[in-house]
Amino acid sequence: MVLDLLSHNPLLTATVLFVALYLQWYRNRLKSVDHLPGLRVAFSPLSLPGALLPTSSWNPGLGWYWQWRTTAYMNHENDIISIVPFVFGKPLYYTCSSKVAQHLLSNETKVNLEKPKLLSRVFLLWGESLISANGNLWKKFRRLLAPAFTPQTFSLVFRESVAIYREMLAEQGWDRENEAAIDDVGQLALRTLRIHPQMTLVVLARCGFGVPLSWSEEATTDGSIPFGESLNVVCHTHIERLVIPNWAYKLPIQRLQHMDKAWKALGVYMRELIAARRSAIDSTSIEAQTEKGDLFTRLIEALDEDARIGLEESEVIGNTFALMFAGHETTARTLTATLGYLALYQDEQAKAYSEIVQLLGSRTELTLEDVTKMDFIHGCFHEALRLHPAGPMLPRDLTKDVYVELQHPYPRTMCLPKGSRVIIDMIGIHHNPHTFPEPERFKPSRWEGVPEHEVTMFGWGPRACIGRKFATTEAVTVLALFLRDWMLEVALEPGETIQTYQERVMGQSRLLGLAFGVETVPIKFCRRHPL
Repeated sequence: MVLDLLSHNPLLTATVLFVALYLQWYRNRLKSVDHLPGLRVAFSPLSLPGALLPTSSWNPGLGWYWQWRTTAYMNHENDIISIVPFVFGKPLYYTCSSKVAQHLLSNETKVNLEKPKLLSRVFLLWGESLISANGNLWKKFRRLLAPAFTPQTFSLVFRESVAIYREMLAEQGWDRENEAAIDDVGQLALRTLRIHPQMTLVVLARCGFGVPLSWSEEATTDGSIPFGESLNVVCHTHIERLVIPNWAYKLPIQRLQHMDKAWKALGVYMRELIAARRSAIDSTSIEAQTEKGDLFTRLIEALDEDARIGLEESEVIGNTFALMFAGHETTARTLTATLGYLALYQDEQAKAYSEIVQLLGSRTELTLEDVTKMDFIHGCFHEALRLHPAGPMLPRDLTKDVYVELQHPYPRTMCLPKGSRVIIDMIGIHHNPHTFPEPERFKPSRWEGVPEHEVTMFGWGPRACIGRKFATTEAVTVLALFLRDWMLEVALEPGETIQTYQERVMGQSRLLGLAFGVETVPIKFCRRHPL
């Protein structure tokens, strides 16, 4: 009777067939992750619809790892979960275990893990880079760039950080004030006035690329977009650039036209930088502009090498953009969060200031040696980075079966099959109470005595952040200067308490441009020794 009904009703037949095929398709997806518990949602959070739609019970979105950080992974009772979309997107494994992450990334080259090209598309718009490349190409980039991170580089980073701090005080007029307030301290680290480049960008431009940017980047007279602003626009419009068709930029929509102009301007700036440095590479003037062997010089010198060990122009541009982004936006976000937490946690701020006083004694000026000895202030920066990891996830594709040891919900060995995609959830790992007790508390002493290579927020293994010491030297120098001169206080709204401020400000992290961090941090500064 059922067969007879189906034979006389083509629509019903098609519906039944579709449902049967869909159920089989979905069963196969569950089987591909061995029915591992986790989230069953409409869209993969890494798919375009999943990323564009807000976080909800049926769509995790890009914000789930932060919004659900206290309850994710079945209240952190599972080291690995699966996310299996029932509409669109690849099934994924997510881990919140530092041991699993360390095992995978420390053996990354041995087991031939790969960064998914689809998730590196924003960097590939400029060319292959250290951030996007895999295999031998990545090894070539690493071999070229690693020697640029030298003690001479870090000494230059320290000197330029001090100089830029002074430029900032003069530009803001704070060198003549005993009190100051700002709606968003991140504007100092990230973007002050609209035409100002980032503090961290200026340090990187001067120290890594020999580009003499100033704190107060001047507006151009020909209507073009300044370098700092163009990079800022590019970093904050990468998703739009990937999905908006080229013809749309010709529409009379000011925002789209400005965005297109900024992207084109950045391309022009980077090509001009390459041409100028290439013409100066053999002259003595290059010595006066930058430390020999800086990042940019090494990239340009590689242009003239043969294909096996040298670079193409697109690879120089790709690495220039990647290092500019990775070297300033991530550091700026973490520096912003650190200042916010020190304003909130006055006892921790007092410990940091005490460390500065003990090191300086009767001196007023910092030295690089002082900065290297500021263990507690290093801990403050690391703790803010733990709470708000600038790189919230590390995706890897498996090219062979990989076995990992799990502890939760019970000890066992698990096989992650070839072809799987594993997301190392840096927020989940660093808010995991099994690894970090009281994970929501700002506690710099967690990092007391922890060696630099064990500071896990920079990653593990051969692909750990190449610029970790560059970023840390810059950040700790700036923090020490702020704390030497100013007492930090939160800027409460009328009727607001410290607790509600913390929830409103520090609890609102999200992906901002290409880095994760706190969006707005209102803060007050009071000079420690009035003028």
